[in-house]
Amino acid sequence: MTNPHQNTPKVEHSSLTDADQLMLSRMTRMGWGLCAVWVATLVIWAIIQPDPYAQGWRLVLELLFAGRLVNIADGMGNGFSQIYLFIQSAPQDIILLLIFYPLIIRAYHGAVRRKLIGNTINRLRKSAERRKHIVEPFGAMGLWIFVFFPFWSTGSLVGGVVGYLMGLRTWVTFTSVFTGHIISVVSLIWFFDAMTHLLETFNQGIVQFLPLFVIGALIAGTLLIRLIRKTTSIIRHNDSD
Repeated sequence: MTNPHQNTPKVEHSSLTDADQLMLSRMTRMGWGLCAVWVATLVIWAIIQPDPYAQGWRLVLELLFAGRLVNIADGMGNGFSQIYLFIQSAPQDIILLLIFYPLIIRAYHGAVRRKLIGNTINRLRKSAERRKHIVEPFGAMGLWIFVFFPFWSTGSLVGGVVGYLMGLRTWVTFTSVFTGHIISVVSLIWFFDAMTHLLETFNQGIVQFLPLFVIGALIAGTLLIRLIRKTTSIIRHNDSD
């Protein structure tokens, strides 16, 4: 699907072609189909091996609300296998992209009412619009890097919408998003596996606190970035005076 308005996110007044509508519908069906298989896999795994996989729902919520960094750190710290973490984490963001991306694109074109997509989807859309100017100068590679970094606001869904706003072809956007997300998941699993083994050499009991260390580092990093931005803003304001 091509984007006829590459320089602006305000595309509500243009219309989607029949081919675009068909592709978006197929994308949605694919997302729900993958979701059914994914949920069934996690449920069966939890039934066969309840400890610790009956707690897999917690990882799903963590990925949804805190991002893959916290999700994988918690999983590794609580004894979830690497294979399980990949099966749980890698498809989840892809499923969200396949289901909600068509809805957001249709909302841009006025094919659905904004009220139907809800406040959460609107926030995701606005988040993508704010980040477009950061990624756009670097094209598809910039989008890949954007998705690769494991923060909640740089997930596959936001990345997909950013790619759309940049005017990238759909296959380019999805290739960048899919590969960036999957390689990020694999890299994080490898990293936290190495960290787990390293911590176990010092104190085996400390491994369970790995998620807390990660969350603490994220909070500290976020506060530091905000402080730097605020300081920079004050300096610029003083210079302008």
